[in-house]
Amino acid sequence: MKLNAEILYSELSGRYLAEFFRNGDNALTLHRPEFYMDDEKDFLDGHVYLATVEHLPQRPRIQRNAVLVCIGDSFGLNYYKDRLSLILIRSRADFFKVFRVLQEIFEKYEEWERSLYRDLIGDMDISGMISRSEEIFRMPIYVIDKSFRFVAASSSDGGNSWMQEGSETLNPESFSTFLSAANMMTERKNAFTLDIHDKPVMCVNLFTRNGEYAGCLCLDMKGAANAPGTDKLAEYLAGIIELAFERNPHLQSDSQASVKGLMQTLIEEMPLSRAQRVVLRSVNETMKCICIYFRSTERHQKMPLSYICSVIEEMFAGSYAFIYDDGIICLLNTEGIEGKDGAESATFNLAKKLRAFCRQMRLCAGVSGEFSDLFNTRVHFLQAQSALEDGRLLNPDDTLFYFSSYALTEMIINSLGGLPAEAYFPEGLKALLEHDRKSPVSYLETLRVFLEENLSYTSTAQKLFIHRSTLIDRIERIEREMKIDLKNSEQRLQLEMLLKAMDLEEVMRNR
Repeated sequence: MKLNAEILYSELSGRYLAEFFRNGDNALTLHRPEFYMDDEKDFLDGHVYLATVEHLPQRPRIQRNAVLVCIGDSFGLNYYKDRLSLILIRSRADFFKVFRVLQEIFEKYEEWERSLYRDLIGDMDISGMISRSEEIFRMPIYVIDKSFRFVAASSSDGGNSWMQEGSETLNPESFSTFLSAANMMTERKNAFTLDIHDKPVMCVNLFTRNGEYAGCLCLDMKGAANAPGTDKLAEYLAGIIELAFERNPHLQSDSQASVKGLMQTLIEEMPLSRAQRVVLRSVNETMKCICIYFRSTERHQKMPLSYICSVIEEMFAGSYAFIYDDGIICLLNTEGIEGKDGAESATFNLAKKLRAFCRQMRLCAGVSGEFSDLFNTRVHFLQAQSALEDGRLLNPDDTLFYFSSYALTEMIINSLGGLPAEAYFPEGLKALLEHDRKSPVSYLETLRVFLEENLSYTSTAQKLFIHRSTLIDRIERIEREMKIDLKNSEQRLQLEMLLKAMDLEEVMRNR
């Protein structure tokens, strides 16, 4: 394995009193060290030379990325300091022992490289690579995938301060800090340092062969100073992990991807493949669920939707969440939701949990009715979608909207067929509205309350604070003006739907 001057200095400074003068780049290009021979005049790019100060020529030819490890100091070294990377050992040191130390440094990193490739070729997962890298970095290491789940973590830490309890997903507070610090730098290729919980964390993004973001390698420096060369070693390890992802796609792929693809196919009404039908039959036997459609309550969602999907799946075992357009669809498995007092308590617990989650993630959600036949996924998605749209229109201060509460509203909207409610007015309703505009007595309000009270004269009179005989006179006039009979169920249903449609139109006008 090739190294750079910073790594050599970091290792040597732990054994000798050394000083570093850097020139050239810091790429991993250096070969194993060699003795400087007195008659040589060239210091070549990518070579590491060991010499004592008294044996150095005064004006050699120096290529930019040459490295010199020199024992002893003199005024003549100024020429070298300006032209190559110089590691100056100021303490008394045995020439041959320093050479052995340099060889041991290279051997250490070459053994690390061999172990990584053994893991890459064999069946060892990412955890093995991370475990073998602990000795090199001497700090906690963890790998996060594109959905911000932990793929692997070193035994020294495991990212526990970042995780949700009992989960493999970053907790929202840490994730929010991560995003704020990173400023969503998912396109950055080189190592960069973030401040997470007031501590420095070195990060290297991971990419697929096609250049798509695949996750992040993180080194938690725990407040310690960054050792020279750590960034290049981290980038090297990230490159090996990318190869592992390429060789073993299951390391980064979502194990539920086939089911999610199936759900999306059903929602989009696309034909199912034979393999998808097999998956559907197997899943159909185990799921009893509701469909939830999440949307952001903010104009710009700060948290990636892929992360929110991961958190949802962590919260509700056996559920599936995936991005759809600019929202999230969740098929939430209701089998595992329990309540002390049965189904009602379970429904209350779920609603409470969903509302808290929506507040935390700044989301709103529409919830379908419960179903068990996944062939009906599209129908229940449309229920959740319409509940969300109607709920945000009629109750904008709430965050959770059940289709059961908005089913009638949706029926009314669909029944109008795109026409205004006025197009369906029965004969005489316009005259009734004209009367209300000129009179302090509202016949329309009288009619609305009378229908709400199921044609009860007594309860309607009480609600309107009028005498029963006065109400009878008003209802008779309403029936006469409109030429209807409120005892006729069809005419009554038409009126109730019209009044509801007029209410909706009024809400939309005021929005």
